[in-house]
This record gives sequence, structure tokens and C-alpha cells, in this order.
Amino acid sequence: MRGKIDNYIQQVFQPTFDSNSLTPVLLYITKQEFGGKKRDRPMHSHQSLCEILLVYRGFGYYAVGKQCYPIQAGDILFYNQGELHEVRSMSDAEIGTYCIGLTGLQLPGLPGNHIIPQGSAPVRDSGTRFAFLLQMCEQAYQLLDRDIYAKAAAQCLAASFVLLVCQLETEQMQQLYSEQDNEIAGRIRDYIDQHFTEPLTLKVIAAEFRCSEAYISHVFKKITGFSPIQYVIRRRIGMAQTYLISSDYTAAQIATLVGYDNTNYFNTIFTKVVGLPPIRYKKQYLEALRGNIVQ
Repeated sequence: MRGKIDNYIQQVFQPTFDSNSLTPVLLYITKQEFGGKKRDRPMHSHQSLCEILLVYRGFGYYAVGKQCYPIQAGDILFYNQGELHEVRSMSDAEIGTYCIGLTGLQLPGLPGNHIIPQGSAPVRDSGTRFAFLLQMCEQAYQLLDRDIYAKAAAQCLAASFVLLVCQLETEQMQQLYSEQDNEIAGRIRDYIDQHFTEPLTLKVIAAEFRCSEAYISHVFKKITGFSPIQYVIRRRIGMAQTYLISSDYTAAQIATLVGYDNTNYFNTIFTKVVGLPPIRYKKQYLEALRGNIVQ
């Protein structure tokens, strides 16, 4: 009888996570309240974790890698380690989301901390599972900041959440723009991503691609919704946010790291983009966090 049980367990569970690794570690859960004043978290990436987001209310766009997808309540958003990503609301109010951060994830056939294969749909509809998945997120969110037993329960909920959402239908997402426009904008974005902490101007970017400033600006804004210089600013602020919530650097040090030599100007730009000064943003973010950012 024991042998039959062991065989059953292997058949059910072995294909789930890599047999040589433990279940993924739940690092944190954040809850973004729907309807509050929008606090942008511009383009950013994580080098040691992956994330899954559940949209529970609102509409917007999910930019990941070089593509942008419309999102709405019920959608699950997948973020693989190392990919640039950003969630944007379609209004001045926040989208309601739960964000689960994981590390140590090893699914069969995928690199570490990859939830979905490269090229597969990064946005999927939770369908009839929406209410159940929403309850799982809320329970894990409430449990993670309590005692060791509650944290263990939150860990189990997160692992179960991963298994459920990875089974969702993978419909082919329709690209919003032509392949040519996406390709050109992607090349511009790659260049900015490599040089955004340096002194960049539209003239410098246009010269790099041997195109007019007007053309570069038009194509890039058509695809991303931002001008090249706006994108530079958002990349800098996105990195600044990461430093704020995961390090002890001062605002002056962070300003220098992301490309600003004037701390007051950095504070002004940060407040304009995010809606809060750097230190207040850090305080509010950490207050809403369950768990710990590790980078």
C-alpha cells in the first residue's frame, strides 16, 4: 500500500517543480488599492526573482520586454526574472493588483525564476478561477506578516497559486502594432536601456540610428506611449525606486547612480513622475509590503 501511495505522489507532484529543488520561496506580496491616486512604478527589472500579478479591478496596459498588452480585472500577468516591465493605469487612479514576488522557482524545462517560456503569452485570463485566485492572494497577503506558522501557510498558498495560474489557457496575444514599428522601437529601447544613466538627448539617439529626431520620436511614442526622453526619465525613476526600497542609499547617492548630478532636480522629477517625493514613496511602499525585497 505504501508503495502505491509513493508512486501516486511521484506521478502527481514530480512534474510540478524540479525534483532537485524545493518549492519557490515567497519573498513578498504587495496590494495596490484600486482607485487611489496613481503612483507610477516605471520600467524596471529584478535580477533575482520573478513576479505574478493578479488584476482584481481596473484597466490598463502591461509593458513587458518589447511588447505592450491591454489588461483588465481577472487577468494574470507573468514576469520572468530579468525582464523589463511596467503596469500602467488607463486613468489617473490606480489599478487594483496583488503582486507576488518569488525566488528559487524551477519549473521543468525553464530557466530559474521563469514562470512561462519565452515568447508565450505574458497575460492570461483567469476566467472562472478568478474569485478563488483572488481569495488566495488576499489570504496570503494577510498571513505573510504574522507569526512563523502563518508565514508557512502563506508560502503554501503562493506555491499553489503558481501551479494554478501556470495551467491557464495560453491564447496568442495580438500585438497592438506592426512588426516593423515594433522592431524599430525595440532597437531604440534597447539602446536607451543600455545608456539611460548617461547624458542622453534626442539628438544623440537620432544620430545613433541615422534618422531624424522627428521620426525617432514619432515611432517610439507610437509604440510605447512615451517620447524617447520621457522613457529615459522613466527608466531612471524606475531604477531609483528599486534603490529606494531595497537599499540604504541616500536620495543624493541614488540621484547620481541613475544619472542626475543635481539632487533637487532629481527630487522634482521623481515627484512629478511618481506623485510623491522619494522618501515618502519609500515609506508608503514599505508600509504596504508583506515580506521583504531582496534586491
